[in-house]
Amino acid sequence: MRQSAQVIQITPNGYAQVKVRRASACASAHNCGSCDHCSMMENAPEIIVNAVNSCNAQVGDTVMVESETGKVLGAAALLYLLPVILFFAGYVLGNSLDWAESGAIAMGGAGFALGLFGAWCLDRYRRNRPVTYRIVSHGA
Repeated sequence: MRQSAQVIQITPNGYAQVKVRRASACASAHNCGSCDHCSMMENAPEIIVNAVNSCNAQVGDTVMVESETGKVLGAAALLYLLPVILFFAGYVLGNSLDWAESGAIAMGGAGFALGLFGAWCLDRYRRNRPVTYRIVSHGA
């Protein structure tokens, strides 16, 4: 995902600290400001992130930064889908073992809980590997 940011500090290791406004989900679709979500995001907080300074940007420059959208979307899909998939897998397994309906549902519940635990582990793993931002161009 690409978005506009402002460089606030240059670090000696080839990175720059940039101030990025959190983008709304519909920002790329339209810029009407008429839907409730768009109106709420106008006052969205700005976050400060480190970005690879491949364009030699300087303090005060407005730049375009790009984040690793694929990794973020993949993690989100896994986070939301894993518990549901494991619920159905547990339910099917319980049925295939000729358990009563309540046993199959309990097995599905155990699969769902296992999926939530997997999502929790993924979240703990991702906290140590933040999203990487990269400055791709000057100007916005």
